Amino acid sequence: MTVNDTIRLLIINDSRSEAERLISMLNNAGRSTRAQHVESEEGLVKLLQEQVWDLLIAHDQSQSVEPISAIRQIKRLKKDVPVILLTDEEGSRPVVEAMKIGAADAILLDEDQHLLLVLQREMENRSQRKLMRHAERKFLEAERRSQKLLESSRDAIAYVQDGMYLFANQSFAERFGYDDKDDIECMPVIDTVGDGDQASVKQFLKDFTLKGDEAESCELEFGGLLTDGSLTPIKVEVCNALYEEEHCIQFLVPAQAVNDQGLEEELEKLKCQDQVTGLFNRNYLTEALEREVSVVLESESSSALAYIQIDQFDSSVKDKVGLSSTDAALADLAGFVGQSCSEKQLLARFSDDAFMVLLPGCNADVALSWSEHVREAVEGKVLEVDGVTLQLTVSIGVALINETSSNAESVIDQAVRACDGAEDSDNTVSLFEPELPEDEKMVADIAKMVQSAMDNNRFHLLFQPIISLRGSEDGFYEVLLRMKNDDDEVVSPGEFLEVADQIGATTKIDRWVILESIKMLSKHRGGGSKTRMLINVSRQSLLDESLLPWLAVAFKAAKLPADAVVFQANEKDITNHMNAAKAFFVGLADMNSASSISNFGCSLNPFNTLKHVPCNYVKVHGSFTQDIQDNKESPETLSNLIKQLLDEDKITVVPFVENASVLSTLWQSGVHYIQGHYLQAPSADMNYDFNMDEE
Repeated sequence: MTVNDTIRLLIINDSRSEAERLISMLNNAGRSTRAQHVESEEGLVKLLQEQVWDLLIAHDQSQSVEPISAIRQIKRLKKDVPVILLTDEEGSRPVVEAMKIGAADAILLDEDQHLLLVLQREMENRSQRKLMRHAERKFLEAERRSQKLLESSRDAIAYVQDGMYLFANQSFAERFGYDDKDDIECMPVIDTVGDGDQASVKQFLKDFTLKGDEAESCELEFGGLLTDGSLTPIKVEVCNALYEEEHCIQFLVPAQAVNDQGLEEELEKLKCQDQVTGLFNRNYLTEALEREVSVVLESESSSALAYIQIDQFDSSVKDKVGLSSTDAALADLAGFVGQSCSEKQLLARFSDDAFMVLLPGCNADVALSWSEHVREAVEGKVLEVDGVTLQLTVSIGVALINETSSNAESVIDQAVRACDGAEDSDNTVSLFEPELPEDEKMVADIAKMVQSAMDNNRFHLLFQPIISLRGSEDGFYEVLLRMKNDDDEVVSPGEFLEVADQIGATTKIDRWVILESIKMLSKHRGGGSKTRMLINVSRQSLLDESLLPWLAVAFKAAKLPADAVVFQANEKDITNHMNAAKAFFVGLADMNSASSISNFGCSLNPFNTLKHVPCNYVKVHGSFTQDIQDNKESPETLSNLIKQLLDEDKITVVPFVENASVLSTLWQSGVHYIQGHYLQAPSADMNYDFNMDEE
């Protein structure tokens, strides 16, 4: 790509003014653009199908079209459109997260020079991929033509390696009396030579091979041994050659001319026609498909291939009409399907129970619509064969042919896989979608699970007591979230919260947790207790400016004092979003609610966070306790950390207390609260007896 080339650009950004600024910046930098602002996922799909695009630039927090959804649609439609994300977040994290979901890179917003360099890189990479596909196409086309010439040539041609026939065309096989060229391939050359000439032929092949590239073309004459044991004189032209990138020796026996043009035309017709249905056969389809792939690559257009398979072929056709009438049923069905095909569309028989239709110049929506029409038409058609009525259904797999297609066989494979991989195996229409890498597939599956849990109310809460070492009798619980999958199995937060953050679902989940928690707490405190809760909030909630006003309304509706709840955020999220965290914690203090930092103590300078973000509680990272209990670390490390926190006037919480051995260390260190399975595992009820610890 040169600087003067026009960039066909898609922009996803909730701010139209920012999209306009981006276009203006590119134009001012001399990068001519033809841009389109995308405002919905449906609009994106329409644009991707209607035109060819070079690049997509999206804001990573876009709500109109989430970047992960845009990337999935690009992959679904097999488009070569690199995605660059713009982010407000500094550091490497957004870059890593962007690349995890399939983006090429992530650039800090307003770092225009960086963006220009990445844009140039991705455009050049795309150009190289395009050139590579064209080169592959030309190479495959040359190979295909050469192979076709070899196989159809009336000249008898064979390739010999290590004294064996590596390849022989049909004419060569017939010259020795064989009906099929496969019968002679991998056969020793000497088996086609009469006894009297075997020694001389062996010596000739040995000498020719030793000379290597210096061997000159020559002729070899010998008595050819036919399949019936008789001999025929053979004169072959011998030269060095390459076959499938293997060095070998070529044998050529020129054919005598045939002047019967009518016979030639009839033979050519038979080569491309299926004798049962009268349709084109698989070989002809493959050749036409190869040509279409080349056309699409040159014109940057789009076509499709539909694979039409008869459902339950044996039971729905063979068992009902018998083997002898099966051909008639296939011919009738072929004729009926052909009524839905235009002159430009090519219908061919692909296998015993399947047809294929090449659909030139159409996008995914058109191909799926046409396929659905055919499926419905076949479902509603009653065929009659030899007095037996058949009501058939077909399943159709659709593969797109566009700039990412490499050859005919790959497109055919995709269409078949689309049909075979349909969730409902019969009477369906499915579009081939490339399989995600294992980690992306896992993310997609979890994202689907999270959405299903949100839609079907499969979240539930557990409560784990936080016990005071300073003599407080008031109940204090941390609220823990759990989710059930479609099989009603419990899924822990570690398995789904990161993905929920990627798909922008954690804000909604947090609000559900908060609302359910304060409802339950309000009811629990109705009996006169002073129970409090510790509720965790996600990174997205820290950035959500509307959360604080919403909390005030929620507390009022539940008739619950704000000081009954402590809101806790992860140290990592606070460090990455210092200003937002500070504003959130200050807002909590203004409404008389306390704040806490969890997983504290693992950053290089954890106390720097406390200087900028005011909080009431600090829960240290669980690894400190676990290392003491596993004898991996001296208690002194944790004791020093607790001492520093006490000097900062923070209320300390130590989690993961799994046995009694660590209790004395924690008590001597001055820890305020402890938590862990040794005291009580998370439970669905707030029923811990806090008075028991005083006895």
